[in-house]
Amino acid sequence: MANGTIAFDTLQTSGQITGTAKSVDTDFVVNGSAKLFLEFDHTTNTLNNSLNVSSVTDSSTGKFIPVFTNSFSSATNYSCVGMCRSYNMIVDTDGNSKVAGSVKLRTWYASDTSGARTNIDVFHNSVICNGDLA
Repeated sequence: MANGTIAFDTLQTSGQITGTAKSVDTDFVVNGSAKLFLEFDHTTNTLNNSLNVSSVTDSSTGKFIPVFTNSFSSATNYSCVGMCRSYNMIVDTDGNSKVAGSVKLRTWYASDTSGARTNIDVFHNSVICNGDLA
């Protein structure tokens, strides 16, 4: 079977969608869609749902690293946003540069005002990353 290329500028539905949003420019699909998402339970190390995530490494309490199936074009060409219930989450490079094929994330108690930021494994972590894939 031969593989080829299909080129088009707009995707259009066959009529199942009501209202005015029946077509979308393909540039929006390529540039405006998340390139990675995950829903991860760090208490059981279970990847519940994901896109473009090959695995998740549990690096220590409150720290985990999603490894991307397809890397971003460079370490500076993507950004991630994460959330978890009642806790804080940040991209945590541990003083190293961010890399194109994975991201280090850290969670801690939101109520920790001591400045120590005690890490904790959280059961509900959601992360979305946007950027240019390699």
